[in-house]
Amino acid sequence: MSSPLGPVHEDDDITIADEDMFVNASQLSLINSEVLANNLLTLVDQVNDDTVILPALTQDSLTEIKFSLPSSLNPSGKYPSVEEFCHEEIACTVVPSSNQGAGFVYSEKLQKLFLKTESICSFDVKCEIPNTLPTRWYVRVMLVSLAPELQHEPIMRCYNHLAKDSGPEFMRNHVVRCKNELHEYVGHENGPFYEDRFAVRVPLDLDVPYVKLTLQFVCQNTCFSLGQRRTGLVFTLESEEGHIWARRTVPVKICINYRRDMLNEETALQKSSVNLSSLASLSQGNNRIKPTKVGRPRKRTYASVGKYDQKKIRSASIKTPLSLEPCAVHFEMPSIRMAKRVLDNAIGMISAQVLRFEDQDTKAKLMEFINNIRLQRDTLMVNNSQCSVDSELF
Repeated sequence: MSSPLGPVHEDDDITIADEDMFVNASQLSLINSEVLANNLLTLVDQVNDDTVILPALTQDSLTEIKFSLPSSLNPSGKYPSVEEFCHEEIACTVVPSSNQGAGFVYSEKLQKLFLKTESICSFDVKCEIPNTLPTRWYVRVMLVSLAPELQHEPIMRCYNHLAKDSGPEFMRNHVVRCKNELHEYVGHENGPFYEDRFAVRVPLDLDVPYVKLTLQFVCQNTCFSLGQRRTGLVFTLESEEGHIWARRTVPVKICINYRRDMLNEETALQKSSVNLSSLASLSQGNNRIKPTKVGRPRKRTYASVGKYDQKKIRSASIKTPLSLEPCAVHFEMPSIRMAKRVLDNAIGMISAQVLRFEDQDTKAKLMEFINNIRLQRDTLMVNNSQCSVDSELF
């Protein structure tokens, strides 16, 4: 066996492939450059020649060219996404059929659905699709973790609920069930990519581009891992080829006390927004707000310092910019609740400094530290004794 580069041994396949690749690449580059030059010269001659009539671009041809471009998303070999998306030529909306019912309630403030296990709710999926696009469409529904760092992990049923399920084998591992007459269950266990995940797919009739999806949930959020307890239903409009043309996400929380959980999260959201607005106003305002003193204040003593010097020290500590030396601290705590309280205390200490200093640059820098600690605290999931499921807003 031989090649243009000399004799080749059968046990040197990698070297052969590398050498052939570079040889073919150089030959193709030479051929392509010659063909491109000839085509450019021919096109220039045709443009300069008045006897040659070039084809005109009509509206139909423009539409055909436009939709022939790879504008649709091909999810094959990719992890599921929760980012909403819609093609410019398509309109797609997904809303709950009702704001409340037997076993579920939808929060307009949170834009989130709360429901209990085994409850059934419906979603209205409306689409406007031009006739120039493919004729067969599907709506896929998938339960995905809203945490970006865990979207590559599929959500699986817990062994407790799975052992009690006496349904057909092909649907026992699906958390989301569909009650529509025409539907199919797709995906397989531990499927990493989009096309492998457990999901429900329902055909869409173009004559009536509207479908009411009736869904049921057979596991609750506490059944999943700690990081996967923030979940959302991802609705995707797909063509027959499997390309995604629209994506809508509805956060859901499957729990026992769904109404109480909704009220807890709405209250936490309201308090969080009030605290952020008050801190923002403090950082922007020039007036210093004095905290209300309760009881008899403790007198501060300064060694060998008179009353006049004490006032001078207080004024200097307020007006002088703070010398910041940022440092990162990494340590383990006995529990998540203790870690959260430590972060709360850190926020309180820095907030006190924000109130003390009048320098706006110092206030802005301190607010950056507070915001970073708040983000770190929000990632902690703490068991709330008044909430059946860990709340991301708690």
